[in-house]
Amino acid sequence: MALKKIERVIKTEGKPDIIIRLAKVQDMRRIQMLYAEVYGASYPIPIIMDKGLMRHAIEDNDYYWLVAECQGRVVGSLVYALDMFYRNSKAFGAVVSQEFRKHNLAFMMMKLVLDDITVNKNLVDLVYATTRTANHAPQRLTESLGFIKLGIFPNTHKVQDNETHCLTAYFTDRALQCRRKIPRIIPEVEPFYEIVRKQIKLEPAQVKNVKGDYSDHKQRIPLLNFEVITAPEFVKARYRKTKHTSFFEHIVMPFHEPNLLLITPDQGTEVYLTYSQKDKYSVIVGGVTNEASFAVVLESVARKVSDLDMAYVEVIIDAYSPAIQRDALDARFIPSAYFPCAKRMGGKRYDCIVFSRTFDVLDFRNVKIISLYKNFLREYLKLWRENYIELVFKSEPK
Repeated sequence: MALKKIERVIKTEGKPDIIIRLAKVQDMRRIQMLYAEVYGASYPIPIIMDKGLMRHAIEDNDYYWLVAECQGRVVGSLVYALDMFYRNSKAFGAVVSQEFRKHNLAFMMMKLVLDDITVNKNLVDLVYATTRTANHAPQRLTESLGFIKLGIFPNTHKVQDNETHCLTAYFTDRALQCRRKIPRIIPEVEPFYEIVRKQIKLEPAQVKNVKGDYSDHKQRIPLLNFEVITAPEFVKARYRKTKHTSFFEHIVMPFHEPNLLLITPDQGTEVYLTYSQKDKYSVIVGGVTNEASFAVVLESVARKVSDLDMAYVEVIIDAYSPAIQRDALDARFIPSAYFPCAKRMGGKRYDCIVFSRTFDVLDFRNVKIISLYKNFLREYLKLWRENYIELVFKSEPK
């Protein structure tokens, strides 16, 4: 806790003061009660529900966990995870009790940590967040703090219903100064880049219309035979010893530790994922392979996680490898977000693209998003239709 010291007293007219401070271990039960009050028993983030993970985050310098307290009651909570080697941070879990929302507590908690880690202590170059879309408030909150809108995660979580989240990030000048310029992207990614580019004045991208082995869709993508290993500690230990090869060198998945390994019987391909059985969510973290085609690997992964009852799988690919981007699209992973500076290597920062595949019927009936996010959603739905519906009509014999 030596690195961190944050405290702010909020004066309220005629009512008890509200204190914003760093969380303590003795707050754990009250924090869980707050999330249960707001979300019921359905909140999907393990760090909230698992006391061991919560204790670690409260005590570790790689996290800032703030609470707002009033008369011994925890009425607000917010977590920032830090990766000081890659100089990234993720803000998540912002929640405020209904009766205290008029005090702007979420904004103040977000701002206190944001200033501390980007300006006061210079610990990170960027902070990103995903915001729920049940209402506009989380999107407006990050917008008011200077976060840039980067895209959406369509139907990314499934709790009671499918949930779409928004991706947003705060960039320091340092992040943009270290950024590798002129991404090389396929035409289908360009609209997403343009929406982001207009917000932070990036240069035009180089658009490369490459074709892959399965782009004509005249032949089915063959499948790898994956075996499944779900022993979490074994998977994490093996992952830490793994040196990524081939197209896996071009992907990134910050703040995720794998708990699932898909491996071929000859051990020629290993794919590491984080998955959550509760909300049917999975992401590709890394891997090794002797397979030449990323489309084959992604199609095989998609089929396997679908068999495991996942509703969603995601991969994040760098924006300088158009052939790999094409393979992802050929495997019907659809781009939905563009993330500048997401990957840090050797003092440089690299843009990345979020690709995802969903196995449930798309459902946006309860989604409330502000205007710019609607533009991302329109582009996503256009590509989804082209790859899942219109493809049928294009393949009809004349």
